[in-house]
Amino acid sequence: MQLGDTFLMPCPGFIPKIPHLWIVISDPAKCGGFFVIVNLTKNVNRAGKDCELNIGDHQWVDQKCYVNFADALEITPIQEKMINQLIASKAITMHFPIDGNVLQRIIKAGKQSKALAPKYKKYL
Repeated sequence: MQLGDTFLMPCPGFIPKIPHLWIVISDPAKCGGFFVIVNLTKNVNRAGKDCELNIGDHQWVDQKCYVNFADALEITPIQEKMINQLIASKAITMHFPIDGNVLQRIIKAGKQSKALAPKYKKYL
C-alpha cells in the first residue's frame, strides 16, 4: 500500500457488511510499514463534519460524504499482508488512488480532528 491508495472493504464489526471506501492517509514507507486508513460515509451523524467530500473529489464519491476519522485503523505490516491476500482473492477491491490535493485536505483535517485518536496523528 502507498499513501493515497484507496480500496473497498466492509467496516469491521458492522452488519450487513457494506463496503466503504478506505483511504491510506499516512506513508507506510516513512513509518516502518505501519500506516493509517480512514473510511468515507454518507452518515454525517456518524462521521461529523471534520472533512467533507463531494462529487469530483474521487470517482467513488457519488454524493456528499464525510471522512470518518473516528473509525480510523492503524495497519501493521502483518495486517497489510492480510489485506493484500484479500485483494488477491477479490474480497477487497482496490480503487483509484485519491487526488493529491484531496488527500492533503484529508490529512490537514485529520491533524485537527478531535475524532482521530491521538496515537494515529503521529503518522500524519
